Amino acid sequence: MKKCFSFFLALSLFLGLIACGNTDTAETTAAPVSAGLQVGFGRENIMPEDFTKVHLAGGDAANRVAKSIKDNLYITCIAFQQGGETFLLYTMDVINSSSEITTPAKAAITQLTGVPAENIMMCATHTHAGVSLTYEWNGLQEHLRMFNEAAAYAGRNAIKDLAPAEVYHGNVETEKMAFVRHYELSDGSFAGSNFGNFANGAIVGHSAEADDQFQLVKFVREGKKDVVMMNFPAHATFAATSDTYISADYPGPTRDFIEQNTNSLVAFFAGAAGNQTPNSNMTGEAPFTRNQYREYGAALGKYAVDALPGLTKAEGDAFKFTSVKYTGKANKEKLELLPYAPEVVAAAKQYGNIHSKTVDLARKYGFSSYFEANAVIGRSKAPATRNMTVSAMTIGNVGFVFAPYEMFASHGVMIKDGSVCPTTFISTCSGGSNGYIPDDRGVEIGCYEACITNFAPGTGAELAQLFIDTLAELQK
Repeated sequence: MKKCFSFFLALSLFLGLIACGNTDTAETTAAPVSAGLQVGFGRENIMPEDFTKVHLAGGDAANRVAKSIKDNLYITCIAFQQGGETFLLYTMDVINSSSEITTPAKAAITQLTGVPAENIMMCATHTHAGVSLTYEWNGLQEHLRMFNEAAAYAGRNAIKDLAPAEVYHGNVETEKMAFVRHYELSDGSFAGSNFGNFANGAIVGHSAEADDQFQLVKFVREGKKDVVMMNFPAHATFAATSDTYISADYPGPTRDFIEQNTNSLVAFFAGAAGNQTPNSNMTGEAPFTRNQYREYGAALGKYAVDALPGLTKAEGDAFKFTSVKYTGKANKEKLELLPYAPEVVAAAKQYGNIHSKTVDLARKYGFSSYFEANAVIGRSKAPATRNMTVSAMTIGNVGFVFAPYEMFASHGVMIKDGSVCPTTFISTCSGGSNGYIPDDRGVEIGCYEACITNFAPGTGAELAQLFIDTLAELQK
């Protein structure tokens, strides 16, 4: 099943089929109808009123209660309008974009702006130090009401801010700003994020070459600040799972640095970062320590500031968006360990996901972590196939990919190399939350992400090709 629209085409049939919100109460916020592309920007603070109650996303939400605030959290909306039709693209300082979070937010956006849910894409920066929106903590429901209201206001303000825009784009190389977080040890084994054992031997290298490239798309607007979309393929995980402060992680300082040094408003998106991190355990290769996320963000932002003046003007500004349903095989590995999985999950409930007692018990039974034990329980209940909806967009000859999962860097490179678009902007954790989808190398070394994925090996390459084919269709 495929859905597609172009703002150059009549959409009466499409709009008759899509579900609309309560437009009787929607504000009249649209700018005058124009055949050309118009772009607007809105941003709202989504900080909780009382941070002392907040549980943090990333790692062990049950035991990570905020004790301080290092940065504000925001939800940002970029509005696109062409031929009188409006599309809203969000990026938010949260860990994922599950339907549990986005469905009520979209309802609030539709009610205030009149923009239907099908014309709204919501993406996460994937900060691991943001507010947990799925774990139930005292005050969560009130915070969610505020979050939904902020999302609606950001959309309304972005529509009010619409102005004619020209599109510029580019791919930018950095120097060792990202690392594959799976390490090869001297004894031939592998270790890394939540799997393996670093005590087995000294680190001698990474399991794969990193992708250090990010994408920039700039909208130069008449009489208003430029709007810049930026991504980078590294996890927002400077804040460790044991840290207890609220932070946007490095995307926040990156955003701030660009805005402070250019005439721009910036929206940060998570790139193909499923197996990449901004840190490294390799001696001499990690210029930033865990508490230096602001310095890292400024360094990454400087690459963007230096690149913005030299971006290439896009060929045309025709806006097209499509969503495609994908059906893939489910991961059915390690189901023989199912009898032991409930014991590990029970230990996690008692002690926490990453407590030593939970970790030791998981490894005793052959699991890499609590997360794999929990995943095995899910696999035992899952059907043979799994579905997701992926989305893509083009503006002129610039491509945009919205992946509802954590894409590995190799698949991001595959998409960029195979795309018909000279710049293909990859946004992961977008439009859904289907967890990690590893590449063949990750499966081979048995990395954490491969241990907990819901999809069978080969899925990531299939999805990468689907994105390549979809972008080609949009460019016809």
